[in-house]
Amino acid sequence: MTKNYNILNDCRGMYEEEIFNTILEQRGVDDIEEFLRPTEKNLLPLDSLVNIDYAARRVELAIENKERVAVLWDTDTDGVSSGAIITRYLDNFLFTQAAPFIDEGKKHGLKGQDLKKFMSFDLLIIVDSLDNSEKQYKELSDNGVDVIILDHHAINSKIPYDDYVILVSSQRSYDNPHLSGSGVVWKFCKYLDSKFGTYYADELMDLAACGLVSDMMDMTVMENRYIVYQGLQQICNPAIKKIVGSFPFNSTAISFSIAPIINAANRMGKNEVAVKAFLADENKTVLKYIKELKGCKEAQNEEVDRLLPDVIEQCEQQLHKKMITVLIDTPYGVAGLLGNKLLEKYKRPILVLKDVGNKYAGSMRAVGVDDFREICNDSHLAKVDGHELAAGIQIKKNDFEQFLSYIENNLHELKLDTTVTVDVQIDVSDITRKLIDYIKQIDLVSGENFKSVRFFIDGITDYEIGQMSNYKHLVVKPNDYLQIIKWNFNGSFDEYEDHSMMNDELEIVCSLDSGFLGRKFVLKAVCDEIGEVS
Repeated sequence: MTKNYNILNDCRGMYEEEIFNTILEQRGVDDIEEFLRPTEKNLLPLDSLVNIDYAARRVELAIENKERVAVLWDTDTDGVSSGAIITRYLDNFLFTQAAPFIDEGKKHGLKGQDLKKFMSFDLLIIVDSLDNSEKQYKELSDNGVDVIILDHHAINSKIPYDDYVILVSSQRSYDNPHLSGSGVVWKFCKYLDSKFGTYYADELMDLAACGLVSDMMDMTVMENRYIVYQGLQQICNPAIKKIVGSFPFNSTAISFSIAPIINAANRMGKNEVAVKAFLADENKTVLKYIKELKGCKEAQNEEVDRLLPDVIEQCEQQLHKKMITVLIDTPYGVAGLLGNKLLEKYKRPILVLKDVGNKYAGSMRAVGVDDFREICNDSHLAKVDGHELAAGIQIKKNDFEQFLSYIENNLHELKLDTTVTVDVQIDVSDITRKLIDYIKQIDLVSGENFKSVRFFIDGITDYEIGQMSNYKHLVVKPNDYLQIIKWNFNGSFDEYEDHSMMNDELEIVCSLDSGFLGRKFVLKAVCDEIGEVS
């Protein structure tokens, strides 16, 4: 491998507990017990969310008067988790199920919605979907539809939300602005429990955990850690149970098993399938919808594979440019997914755009700058909404060439750092089941600002080469109990067979895990990187 590694701790030859303590000390964890096993005392007071009591009284009124209630879900995993939490919670009280609605594709909030479908309801609860639709909020209010919004997105100070809706948000004078939409919704249900003398919210914490982890909320914040930790202790939602199966329910399962199929449904325009899956209870029904969600992921991957050759060809013709721009022709929302792949390959800002009439629209991905969103918006030729380095973008066709010139003229030299920071260096002989059990405690609740532990291991010289799934995944076997795995291996299996025959030294960057492969229990080193020592 040719990358540079910043190894924070050399733990070769240490005992398992020493490695465990070294990692947590390096990460600034003082109280290990509290950090790894947070308790309810780590929750901020429920009533510290502005307007939570006002919103609770409005829900209580809806229950007492047997009103018709609708819930508008956002389309990502946090939005689906949020919608499932409040809909399932209200099922315990309402005379009929709160009617679920979800945006199409990647739309967000009320913008572009036909409001007529909400006019027959007394109360509309919008989760994880605050937007700037002042006219729509006012129209619903004028027609007697009360609106509660439970959210975490940035609040536009120019819009008088309180004139039209009851807004409960972690962005309103709250000590944890890193609480996602599902976290806000769960705390609202917990607050209702405190009013009703019930405990229904406790059975919805697995959903809240999914939303917090998938929306990449800060996992050093103790309130977030508590909700995720408790949510991972027991799976209550049938859809989560079917997706995870016999594998451990942890942050990795959320990031790599649950979120991808919900996001795929989003990209393929099948958001309603996610709604049905996470509200269903009957076993066959749940299995049916999970199968559909997995089918969305397969269709998404096929569409990406179809588009990639042309996209790569476009990129190769722009290697002299500071920013690469590609155009795709697809009815599906795969621009962001393609952008991620291209960013990894070309290491510069990427635009993946579609022709949508008088403008181009799609996704921006960037690296090597602090805030590419700001650079684009400062041009006054593009509109970018989202994160600093990953966002949606729109450019009028008449402004397109001028925008490209602006970026080339104003984008400074990229600050590319190829150094990979790794927690620990150990020898392959240091990998034991006891060490992995320690590491699992750390990795259980991981995410933004608290990533899962990464190990650097070299000196691997005596090994056999294997494979899984008809040569889709590479397996390196240095002994009978450890398997080094590179999922979705794109290299040459024959080359690694040659390395094995010649006892060429390998080095890896990996996470550690354990479990059954087939009927055999093994220790697993799951590789981010694997290669011959140069």
